[in-house]
Amino acid sequence: MDLPTDILESVFLRLSMFEVARSRTICKSWNAVLCSRQFLIAHAESNNDDCVALFSQEGRKLVLYNDASPSWHSLSLDFLPVEFTDVITAAGGLVCIAGQYHGAYNICVANPVTRSYKIFPHIDKTPYLPAGAMVVSKNKVDGECSYKIAILLVDAVALFSSLTFAWVKFETALPCVPQNPTFCNGSLYGLHNTLSPWKWNWRLVYTKLDDACCSKEAWSELYRPQWGEILDILHQPCLLESSDGCLLLIGGLGYSSATDSCITLIILKLDLTTLEWSEAARMPHEFYVHFACNEDFNIFGHNGNVYFSSEATPRLLVCKLSVGQTTDAELWKWVEDCPSGRNYKTTLLKRGFPFKLVLNSSF
Repeated sequence: MDLPTDILESVFLRLSMFEVARSRTICKSWNAVLCSRQFLIAHAESNNDDCVALFSQEGRKLVLYNDASPSWHSLSLDFLPVEFTDVITAAGGLVCIAGQYHGAYNICVANPVTRSYKIFPHIDKTPYLPAGAMVVSKNKVDGECSYKIAILLVDAVALFSSLTFAWVKFETALPCVPQNPTFCNGSLYGLHNTLSPWKWNWRLVYTKLDDACCSKEAWSELYRPQWGEILDILHQPCLLESSDGCLLLIGGLGYSSATDSCITLIILKLDLTTLEWSEAARMPHEFYVHFACNEDFNIFGHNGNVYFSSEATPRLLVCKLSVGQTTDAELWKWVEDCPSGRNYKTTLLKRGFPFKLVLNSSF
């Protein structure tokens, strides 16, 4: 006997994201209920599947960690054409992936839960992948999803809108590509090296993407004389967004070129309202020793916390800035049972990012 739609919806709302996705394949009537706008809106309101994700090149999969559970889960990307192998960003349940497709470098957006994807129009210039890409906005109107994606090119910024399904490019006036693009409070921020012949000379730059198409010089410098050389004292600085609308700057402290080493890693916080820096956290030595000999580690933020992953250790380290001022023992934690732990040197988990599981496959 067929159950009424409202009863079916209430039952499915109690299932996990993955169980709902599998249930769509059982029969046409279930699929109609689970793909309806009413169910998608109700599910989005009750959805707590907020994770961090690491991309594994081995088998093309996302390894997800949910801090609320806590639990690990894997999502395969095998539904994508084999050419798409470079995961470059993710936000709001969508993953942006690049690859050489039909002889040209293309980018697609995919939802690993619903195993659906869409390939973007070709860009005539190859993205500068070391700098990455950024999903700059993702909005829902009556259950419909729209988004914008910014891709850094060598001499330009390309902005894609799902509403127009087209790229808009605008040139930049910087001699090199800004690193660690981070979207915060309606602007895209990055770290720009002024290429001093004597030392690294970093500057914080930003661009308001809504105005970028009307501007010949996309990037503007954000600097105050009272900052001094605060950006230059950090080795290999990394820029992140915090949960309270501030910027986080993470880098090596006390770097010595003679020994090619640092004392530790430090997290600085910039209040974009007052433009004042403060120290948010400093990694204790017992944690830093796992990263000191390997500079190729990954740093990413999620829900006010900062995560560190490295090929040199099978564990994920989290700095719980969301808990506020506390002791080092409470602030710094290892995330255990990472799936890479059994054979982490071959699994190569890379490119961590926040990831919220969603059922809406609208592109």
